[in-house]
Amino acid sequence: MTALKTVAIGRTGRGDWGHAIDELVAATPGLELVAVADESEEGLGKALARHGLAESHGFRDWRKMLADVKPDLVAICMRHVDCHAEMAIAAAEAGAKGIFMEKPFVRTRAEADSVITACRKAGAKLGLAYVNRHAPSYAAVRDLIEDGRIGKVLELRARGKEDQRGGGEDLIVLGCHVLDMMVDLGGAPQWCEASVSMGGRPITAADFVDGPEGIGRIAGDSIAAMFGLADGPIGYFASTRDAGQKQPNFGLTVAGTKGAIHIRPDNVPQAWLREAPLWRTDKDFPWKPIGPQGLDAPPPASDVDRAAERAAWGRLAVADLLDAIAEDREPETGMHAGRTTVEMVAAVFASGLAGRRVAWPLESSLPGGQG
Repeated sequence: MTALKTVAIGRTGRGDWGHAIDELVAATPGLELVAVADESEEGLGKALARHGLAESHGFRDWRKMLADVKPDLVAICMRHVDCHAEMAIAAAEAGAKGIFMEKPFVRTRAEADSVITACRKAGAKLGLAYVNRHAPSYAAVRDLIEDGRIGKVLELRARGKEDQRGGGEDLIVLGCHVLDMMVDLGGAPQWCEASVSMGGRPITAADFVDGPEGIGRIAGDSIAAMFGLADGPIGYFASTRDAGQKQPNFGLTVAGTKGAIHIRPDNVPQAWLREAPLWRTDKDFPWKPIGPQGLDAPPPASDVDRAAERAAWGRLAVADLLDAIAEDREPETGMHAGRTTVEMVAAVFASGLAGRRVAWPLESSLPGGQG
């Protein structure tokens, strides 16, 4: 099979090359990275050197690269979100079969809808770098839950990193990972009821500001949100500025009637099983690491290279996009999964501002900054 002609777009100083997204696609079988774009001359030079490409394969203008190269797959690498929708739409219109994008997806539901419309019209598939969902240990987590190892799932509790970004920024930048897993394990959101506060008081419309990294309008230094999920459990997300410890709070805990599973994104081991409900304290119930093959295989070594493991998960995410192209299906972490996380963020801000529950399908124009 002929390798797909691939290009990567970075933006030094404005989101850079994300979590080395260009290196992920370059290392994925079935892809050939043939060109890179970066508006920074210095950043472009480094990218060319990194991939052993001649100067003629570098572009300062990403639109010219799309027009000249006519790639099969486009990697949109920068962390800053303000250009994601524009680039994805242009890639689809340029004839790309696939688009792989750094998270977060886009800033608003309107942008998400525009990207989805463009990709559908062009027949392009879009995958997002929600790499934790592609970890082999996450597949083992799903198997344990489906096999009833923790009983009936009652709730899924997520927290952000709760560093200086705690609150609105944390919800968008880190929350997308745990919200995506929450929906995958608990079902699509049906309603949201949230408290969003700033300095101990409920937010008002005047509290919304343009967030960093191009993430759009945000508000609040503390969030406590509750979601009704289609499969029955309740999902929770919380983040308070500077509430995290040296070991970040970032993670998702799945609580069931017989036990619990805790997932720590980007870490190895990624997940642990407690074979008793969280509220059982009459004796010690250890947390057992869940490895790529589940509980029976030895856990990963303590000196495992976490960055290398995470990169391997990223390559699996890219490989899933390639399979989706070949099979004409939605990638596991595709644009619709991305739209759901964008909707959940919009619902949190809307509920916090309005002081009431909001339900799906969401109103076409919600109060707040993410409609």
